[in-house]
Amino acid sequence: MQLDDWIIRQTEISAHNLALAISADTLSRERPEFDQRVVPARGSVLASRVVANWDPEPDYFFHWTRDAAVAMRAVVDLVAMANTPHEHETWRARFLDMVEFSLTIVRAETIKPAPADYRERTQRNCRRFLRTRTDLGGVHGDKLLAEPRFNPDGSIDFLKWSRPQLDGPALRALACLAYLNYGNAPTPSLLALLQADLDFTRRMAGKRSIGPWEEPKEYSHHYHVALVQLGALVHGRRFAGDHVLAWHRAESRLRKLLDKHWLPQQQVFTALLPTALETVADKPAEQLVDVASILAIMEADLPGATHSPLDLRATSTLAALERAFTAAFPINQQRPQGSAPALGRSLADNYFGGGAWYATTLGAAAFCYRHALNEPATATEWRQRGDDYLATVRWMTPADGSMSEQVDRATKQPRSARHLTWSYAALVSAVRWRRRALAVVG
Repeated sequence: MQLDDWIIRQTEISAHNLALAISADTLSRERPEFDQRVVPARGSVLASRVVANWDPEPDYFFHWTRDAAVAMRAVVDLVAMANTPHEHETWRARFLDMVEFSLTIVRAETIKPAPADYRERTQRNCRRFLRTRTDLGGVHGDKLLAEPRFNPDGSIDFLKWSRPQLDGPALRALACLAYLNYGNAPTPSLLALLQADLDFTRRMAGKRSIGPWEEPKEYSHHYHVALVQLGALVHGRRFAGDHVLAWHRAESRLRKLLDKHWLPQQQVFTALLPTALETVADKPAEQLVDVASILAIMEADLPGATHSPLDLRATSTLAALERAFTAAFPINQQRPQGSAPALGRSLADNYFGGGAWYATTLGAAAFCYRHALNEPATATEWRQRGDDYLATVRWMTPADGSMSEQVDRATKQPRSARHLTWSYAALVSAVRWRRRALAVVG
């Protein structure tokens, strides 16, 4: 099968699996240790529809704000790529369902609270996993928007997790803005959600938070968080209303912060802003890079050549990532000739063995296609480089097209969550960028 044929087939498989994760009201999740039964509501997005309980696969039966926003953006791409009016309307309706659900969980008056006796109903040996009543009682306003995940039935998550997270609303705003930019008519709910997300992003611009990989010890300034915040504010300027000056100050603050992530000695963007107590002078570039930086550049999609794929600092960062994972992953010594390296998150990653992720490798492919669109002199080279990444993803993917969260760095076997919605969404979005590149480059 030629790569083009595989892309067509895998896009269909990915779209099908993406649809299965949205409004999955035929599924349910029992957590008997917490006396909890969850049935997904219409418009919710499961991070993984596979029921697991860390045995060994992780429990991803949640509506993650970030993952759902990435899925929303992919659905916008499927609306744009629809081949028939029926297909177009089906995906558009799914997107609006996702908007309605998202609006429900960002409002204190509509979010379902935790049961009053949730602690008593939880088995004693599991109560250490619960949030305190004080913590749950303070979840309203900006704290509600900073929640990383919800139960897909629209109720608050009463389990401990890494909080606060500030990139989800910005990513959701970018998805809504993309929907409007493709010429789709706004609805009152979409405008309400978009305004809430943009205003939250303006207020939270440049603040410390937990990063995209949700590491509890990384409460810091994250390149990914700041850049997607900037992207949402730049693309959403027409919604500034009476906050034009505050909007401008927030953008300026973010740009200054983002430039501090550049390490001139190593010629890379670092994912975490070094503190005064840290020294990075003696560390090689490969130890300081994280694919989250590349993902953020694609998600923000800034115009111009600063913090975009055209930024030479960004291409230098991607080159360091390629060197890092080519050396670190045994599978990269086995991959097909001419393909690009499979990418993980960072060299420090040890989650489920720290393997190659579909979303990160596909993010690099999208980066290459986006670069090809705006660099005529090297467009063919960058388009081919994107295809080289897709060839690697093809090699990583089982014959049935199923995509997990990652594959083992040595054996290429699926690891962590199965049927990860983010992986399917990343495939769809990379293919959308490829189509745009092919239309220009050929």
